Amino acid sequence: MSQHSRKKLTSGKKVTLGVSALAASGLAVGLLVTPSATAGGTDAAEALEQSQAAAADASAAKDAAPKARTLAASAADATVVSGVTVDGGNSARVGTTNTQTITVKWTVSGGSKLYGSNASIWRGTDQDSGLKQFFNSEQFEADTDPCVQSGDARFSCTATFKIDPQSYLKNEDAGAWKIDLSAVTEATTDVDTDNAKTWYLKRWSRLSNNAAPEPVAKGKTITITGKLERANWDTHKYAGYTQQTVRLQERSLTGSYATTSSHITGTGSLAGVEKQTRTATTDRCYRYKFEGTSTTPPVTATGDCVDVR
Repeated sequence: MSQHSRKKLTSGKKVTLGVSALAASGLAVGLLVTPSATAGGTDAAEALEQSQAAAADASAAKDAAPKARTLAASAADATVVSGVTVDGGNSARVGTTNTQTITVKWTVSGGSKLYGSNASIWRGTDQDSGLKQFFNSEQFEADTDPCVQSGDARFSCTATFKIDPQSYLKNEDAGAWKIDLSAVTEATTDVDTDNAKTWYLKRWSRLSNNAAPEPVAKGKTITITGKLERANWDTHKYAGYTQQTVRLQERSLTGSYATTSSHITGTGSLAGVEKQTRTATTDRCYRYKFEGTSTTPPVTATGDCVDVR
């Protein structure tokens, strides 16, 4: 199901990019603000169009600015975007019911004046004919500048996206997404790319763990049971994640966990379930660990220690 048939994140506004930098340059802020013809929610293609129009506004403001260039701009022929991260890394995770805030950060350098920069998130094969989802940020929606100057010809930028899984996501949305990013400074060349970074939107995972019985008599059998589950964005519930490798880890009461065996989670009525046994010899702690996939984040269960008597 595409973005076109769901409740939409965007509000239909086309907004200012780089307002504070533009005002500092002496240009009228109103030069960048153009009301959208769409009053209500928009689909993915319209959200993309708004983002592209805002980037064009920033370029127009640059073209209209006085042609005298600063020393910093003269030394830099290109605007550079670096340090692009999603939630501090390369992925974000969303559960079944709670709205999740996804944070994108990046750095712009190349000119001491910033006319505009914006990041959007999207999914699909391409933006011309294969666009599935496209979300503009909270800063975009609120007409606020995502960037602050952090040095000479350097700007630190942050964009946030609030994603409600019950309104915006289906299971098919898990996996690779891209960042559409534009940046316009007084340097000769600007940045306008639909894939500044590929990142992964993942279905939140959880992993239970129980070692029993406890206490247990020496020589008796200990059963370690776990269940790997992940968010289902179609049903808005958690469901067992089948046929996935989980690692059983053990340690002494004062030692560090180490993997002792690997196993595949169950299917059918035992979907996501793993169960292993050990002979009780001495006090010991057990836990399961899942390394994650491109659609599901890694998770480690809380250890359970058994008193052997």
